[in-house]
Amino acid sequence: MKGVEIKELKIHSDGRGYLFEGLRKDDKIFSGSFGQTLISVVNPGVIKGWHRHEKQTDYTLCAKGNIVYGVSDGKNTETYVIGEKHNVMIKVSPGIWHGYMAIGKEALIVHVMDTIFDPKDTERKDPMFFGDVWSEKAKELDK
Repeated sequence: MKGVEIKELKIHSDGRGYLFEGLRKDDKIFSGSFGQTLISVVNPGVIKGWHRHEKQTDYTLCAKGNIVYGVSDGKNTETYVIGEKHNVMIKVSPGIWHGYMAIGKEALIVHVMDTIFDPKDTERKDPMFFGDVWSEKAKELDK
């Protein structure tokens, strides 16, 4: 979808745990502007979305657990499972609706934005505005 980019995250693990790089200033996905970082802990089944920004670009990854991440341009809606099952970062440009739901257990989500969060730059819609894209995608994990 135009306005959405994906970056694969390489995991480095050993007996002590794992690490991965999120966003680097030399990433092709990075626009070069930094505003702030937010860390969000979301309980299973909780949906955070839909919302969009007029000016803000979001970079989101799930550091622990899994989430269904939805994006919509208002005509088309796409969903991704990101986190332990699929380690990627998603870049969402201004004007794209987006949101997410934690699957199975608590999820730890890292958001990097190119501006400081401004609630006046955020428009919100009901989590089911584009249908129940959340539970259908979550079911795919059980297969």
